[in-house]
Amino acid sequence: MARLVLLGTGTCQLEPDRAASAVLVELAGSRFVFDFGPGVARRLVGLGLQQDDLGDIVLSHFHPDHLSDLVPFIHAGLYSPADTRSRSLSIHGPAGIVEVVETLLSIVGFPEAKDAPFRVVAREVEGWLQIGDLSAVYSPLPPAGNHGLRFEHGGRTYAITGDSHYHEAEIEFLRGLDLAIVDSGHLEDAELVELAAHTGLEVLVCSHQYRSLDEEALNRGARERGYTGTIVVARDGMTFAL
Repeated sequence: MARLVLLGTGTCQLEPDRAASAVLVELAGSRFVFDFGPGVARRLVGLGLQQDDLGDIVLSHFHPDHLSDLVPFIHAGLYSPADTRSRSLSIHGPAGIVEVVETLLSIVGFPEAKDAPFRVVAREVEGWLQIGDLSAVYSPLPPAGNHGLRFEHGGRTYAITGDSHYHEAEIEFLRGLDLAIVDSGHLEDAELVELAAHTGLEVLVCSHQYRSLDEEALNRGARERGYTGTIVVARDGMTFAL
């Protein structure tokens, strides 16, 4: 089954019903998680996924709320008697990813390669990302040093972004897609409306929520601007079939 699962829709705020924003992407021949902040590892366990079910993680940028659960996840893969990891883990990200992963592994106390039960490989991405059968565009989206991922599946186009802001680069990246999961916490309501109107997205999913969003009001405002798609206020566990 091909699907997108919102593992979390939150932020750095510690909330009882939200993990940090992260998306599980499952396609035929590809499975990975986009961003890996607080609460994400437990969400994966809740879906019944084990360590060796996940071989790839993609990071949009290096803010703690987008990567910090890599520490307990890798730590558990080393030492959990219930679910010990054996396959390699690839962590994809922008320039600086090698140093970041080395720091995370030092926190975990990851053993020397000859003694490690699995490998953790940092892979710097420049423009294109290949995971299994999937080829995706990995594009910088200023100003926070964050990135977005855009890909095609079944004749439809999708995108996931980190820490979105309202600017021309974001609009161009999202323009005309069928569905995009956008980190909306740094956008005002009026900017979300304008983003929908200017991109013409069929479905705009608002994740990374610092505040409550009124889905009805957002859609009403977008329709007044000529938008014909749908704005969805995301919640943890929401799933989109692809």
